[in-house]
Amino acid sequence: MTKSRRPMGNYYAVLIDGAFYFTAMTFVAAATVVPTFAKELGATPLVIGLAPMLANMGWMLPQLFSARYVQRLTYRRPYVLTMMGLQRLCFLAIAVFCWLLPASRMRLLLFAFLAMYLLAHIIDGIGTVAWLEFVAAAVHERQRGTLFASRTLISCFTGLAAGWLTSLTLAKFAFPTNFGLLFLWAFLLFAAGWTVFAGLSWEEDRTQPQIQSLSLGKYLKQIPTILKKDVPFRGHVVGTAFLLFGQMGLAFFSIHTLERMELPPAFVGYLTMAMTAGQMLAALIAGRLSDAKGHKINLVLSCTSMGLAALISLLPAARLWALLIFVLMGIANTTYSVSRLPIVMEYAAEGYRSVYAGIVNTILAPVVLLTPIVGGRLVQVYGYDIVFGTALFVNLLAIWIYLRRVQDPRTLQRESHLFTGDA
Repeated sequence: MTKSRRPMGNYYAVLIDGAFYFTAMTFVAAATVVPTFAKELGATPLVIGLAPMLANMGWMLPQLFSARYVQRLTYRRPYVLTMMGLQRLCFLAIAVFCWLLPASRMRLLLFAFLAMYLLAHIIDGIGTVAWLEFVAAAVHERQRGTLFASRTLISCFTGLAAGWLTSLTLAKFAFPTNFGLLFLWAFLLFAAGWTVFAGLSWEEDRTQPQIQSLSLGKYLKQIPTILKKDVPFRGHVVGTAFLLFGQMGLAFFSIHTLERMELPPAFVGYLTMAMTAGQMLAALIAGRLSDAKGHKINLVLSCTSMGLAALISLLPAARLWALLIFVLMGIANTTYSVSRLPIVMEYAAEGYRSVYAGIVNTILAPVVLLTPIVGGRLVQVYGYDIVFGTALFVNLLAIWIYLRRVQDPRTLQRESHLFTGDA
């Protein structure tokens, strides 16, 4: 294969692996399957609220520290493949735990599940910063939105079938074997995506590591300088903090729906399909919209959709409303996922994307940690309505911040690096 064809190989590797990845995540969706699994294992509302937090915090927290290592890599592809492979094996381990641990040891299974679930996302976060630099080198900024949206759109079509299979699996097999099968289905798709990525992707040509080695102390001391001097990026960090805090109701939408309408756990499959439909709708427009108008607009749409989902949850119970909530959640998740990494690529200068991604994700990890804890505590003390009302207010505030305080990176003129390798 010639050098000129390598970037397209990378483009399609990212596209196809992403489609497999997001389809796999349908079987273990953090908003539906994981909270329901935790509830069936006897978890309290507080522990249930920790489920999406584990996914987000584990993914976000290590990125700033791994970015220091990634900056010094001459070749990133082997590192990316290793982290991707280890992360996917964690889901196979969860499936094995579901089959090997007896039904009388539900507390042990809950602990093993949460530990392995956290580990999977920690490994994913460690690898993400290298993957981010890899994608940025292979895909032009005006194609990244479409690429990320296309991955989601393809997985939406397959996700509808995955949602149906989720519902069928939960209804036909006994607990916890049924959930073990869901994690197995997810692992098989993860493995298929990894295989395609390993076969199609090529290492971008690099002869020297871009950044000289710094001690951890000197490396960390430069981070406040970035946040102080790069005002537009700092505004984005603040806006994202409120966006993430506005997701406090995420873990409780499915549980609240099942409880107040007295629906069986198998109905989760239909909620997952509704969420997938929302993702499909958003994927049709989010990519082209962000490529043409910038990624900030997608983040505003994400806050708007999540706020509307919280508002509808305060209305009287009805299946139509329940399905609409999950459609809106799908829209919120997709518009955010399409733009959360590409917008960081545009704020950062060449060679510093992994650092900027590490900063925004590691700094915001405490927000991700506190959000479900606050939400779980509010549920225990005051009930679901207070959680959804608070989520509505926070999302309205996030919308205001993005519209009035966050500058689109495409309007900026970058004249120098704010993060240097100088000792």
